[in-house]
Amino acid sequence: MKDSKNEPHNNEVKLELSMLSPSYLLTWLGAGFLYVLTFCPIKIQLFLGGQLGSILKLISPQRKNITQINLQLCFPDKPQIELEKMVNEVFKDIGKGLIETGIAWWKSDRFIDKLIHKKSDFEHLDNENEGCLILLKHSTHAELDIRIISRLLRVGGMYKTQTNKVMNYLMIKARNKYTNGTVTNRQTRRGLAWLRNGLKFLYAADQDYGTKGAEFVPFFDVQAATVTLPSDLFKKGTKVYFFNVVRDGSGYEITLEDIGSKANEGNFLKLMNATYEEAILKAPTQYFWMHRRFKNRPEDEKDFYPYWKKREERREKREKRSKRA
Repeated sequence: MKDSKNEPHNNEVKLELSMLSPSYLLTWLGAGFLYVLTFCPIKIQLFLGGQLGSILKLISPQRKNITQINLQLCFPDKPQIELEKMVNEVFKDIGKGLIETGIAWWKSDRFIDKLIHKKSDFEHLDNENEGCLILLKHSTHAELDIRIISRLLRVGGMYKTQTNKVMNYLMIKARNKYTNGTVTNRQTRRGLAWLRNGLKFLYAADQDYGTKGAEFVPFFDVQAATVTLPSDLFKKGTKVYFFNVVRDGSGYEITLEDIGSKANEGNFLKLMNATYEEAILKAPTQYFWMHRRFKNRPEDEKDFYPYWKKREERREKREKRSKRA
């Protein structure tokens, strides 16, 4: 039964005077560049995005290192030369993803519809009044993935507040045009309550969000801290689907899988991670490998990212000193 007092709604955002500060000039120029590019043919946009990604690889050695570590862990049988080629392609796809963000934010519904190559039936889900959880992966074109599914279903979801005020403003302003029911990562409980009102809630369960509310489950045969929220909802009767998007040259192939129908309470998290693996393998370099998927480790296991571990320790020390001051 719907709760009229708790209808899904978006967080509002306003342009603040502080966003016009000279410190945000490069952000505004970058956003303007993305907007202008949206008027170019998409092939030209993606070509330029690939070139941008190659530059990002050169100026982001730490992120390149994380990508290398993740690929080595997840594809241990691949020769080093092939892994290096994958690293190059990952960064090219990340650059394309930046361009695809502009497409997601500013292109018309008609333009987006022409890009969609459906491989699954979405109509039955759209016609259901019941809310559900829709899992999606952190692809290099994640922002466009959200825009695409919003053309097929009434969806909301969660976002992480960006430290850059201008980027945060642009992201929320754009998403509010095509989603209905968005919350920050600190408002998850509110968003999940909207499931009772028929909202299809998007959630990416493929990152290491910490050990609280998580279990260690194999991900490409490596133990990974896996958030239990989807499993908890499944046990309470919530339907769970998996939405996948793959750039296929002339557009984007999209599929929807009912993973809840294949799972039981005992194997849900293993099945969920296996579904993520299968989706990633369809286009491995279109996955966002530069996040620390294996940040937290089971007891007695070594840290895979020592540079970032030391960096976090230094930051914690600075925060403690500032609190004492």
